[in-house]
Amino acid sequence: MTRTIFAKSVARRTVLAGVGAGVLGSLLRPLQAQEAMGPPTRLLIVHRPCGTVLENFFPATGSATNFVLAPITKAFEPLKSEMVIVDGIKCPRDTGWAGDQHAAALITMMTGKKFTNIPGTNAAGDPNTKYIVAADKSIDQYLLEKLPAKLLPNVALPSIQSTAYLPSNTGLPSFKVMSYKGNNLALFPEVDAATLFKKIFIGDNAGLSPAQIAQKLDQEKSVLDRVNADLTRLKGLIPASQMPKLDAHISAIQGLEQALAASGNPTMPGGKTCTPPTQATLPAAKAGQTQDEAQHLALAQNQLGIIQTAFQCDLTRVATFSFAHGNSDLRFQQIDGQVTSAGGHHNLSHDTSAGAAQERIDQIYCEQLSAFLQKMKTVQEGTGNLLDNTLVVFFNECAIGNTHSIDRMPVLMLGGKSLKLQTGQHMDFGGKTMNDIWSAVCGAFGTDAHFGDAPFTTGPVSGLFG
Repeated sequence: MTRTIFAKSVARRTVLAGVGAGVLGSLLRPLQAQEAMGPPTRLLIVHRPCGTVLENFFPATGSATNFVLAPITKAFEPLKSEMVIVDGIKCPRDTGWAGDQHAAALITMMTGKKFTNIPGTNAAGDPNTKYIVAADKSIDQYLLEKLPAKLLPNVALPSIQSTAYLPSNTGLPSFKVMSYKGNNLALFPEVDAATLFKKIFIGDNAGLSPAQIAQKLDQEKSVLDRVNADLTRLKGLIPASQMPKLDAHISAIQGLEQALAASGNPTMPGGKTCTPPTQATLPAAKAGQTQDEAQHLALAQNQLGIIQTAFQCDLTRVATFSFAHGNSDLRFQQIDGQVTSAGGHHNLSHDTSAGAAQERIDQIYCEQLSAFLQKMKTVQEGTGNLLDNTLVVFFNECAIGNTHSIDRMPVLMLGGKSLKLQTGQHMDFGGKTMNDIWSAVCGAFGTDAHFGDAPFTTGPVSGLFG
């Protein structure tokens, strides 16, 4: 892979105005702010598709505070005291609405409102139409609008949307898009880790399009090499106590740049607070595998690792990530040796004889997220860690894939100590909707504690936050 670099012909003023003011300037501002206010609070929403096996997802034994994790969620055992198993929650929609059931569920779980048709299309003749989109903002974008001072450290990068499944990046948004800025304003997730890196750390910050960057390759100097002369100036503008963090941030960006370019495994000196993730080399497909199947889990960790670094560097505080969309064709028999049933994930979710495969697939996604969150927990921030300062919401758009059930949605919440999430509990909310969960989240972040359409909202649930 070619290094992400600029040609010598790019004027120094252009580079410094773009990269210096964009990347390095964006580091300076949050470091000054953190000196005064402490670590920021973030929101990470993670989606996995196609439903679950409810009896093996929710605890079958124990009390609300002394429960035994079920087989699907057992990978969260190291994080048990830092999680809430959210039980008794419904998807905020009417199953009689015309539209693809996975799309309808994903949109309403994220926006709390009925979807709408894409302008110029008509769903009247197709009860499973894919031509549906959100009619309003998703919860992540809603909170950004309501709380810019708290959640928007960098206007150039308000939030991140990413995925580990190539088909989620193109086509109709329907069951592929989690985030919406408004009516029919879909924010498609980025599937390519290198592209996501450029978007976050270079992209618009440099004032150049990806095509212009590609035309101006330079084999001698990286982006940050070109602004080394300005680092002395920046270091003179931040509090002395924040100097190690600035150095760590710069090193992290360099490490990510080099890792994505050369598939290397950068390491950082001990004690740094903005450690870049190890970007795994994406494996080539073996006989019988698709590229997506060969790379799915490694790509997921790479994408999540980039989100972690963006959080550490305080380049953004809001992110959504989807492992795959609700019509996923990933054949886990080609991914994991424990899955013996053939067929794509979506098809297996509709096969009543493939319960063991469905259980194992959902377990794999729990294992993937747990491994990532345990890495977040090792990153120290103030008196806590990065997970303490990040509210993580992990959900599926269906309760049961075969029936597209909207009852007892499988939802987990983790981290969020800075928001006083009441962790270490299995909480049954007795038929409340996801809107009521989001309303409580809004209140915890400090804005209007009411989210979604009135028919599907009774108000924030009690007891979720202290």
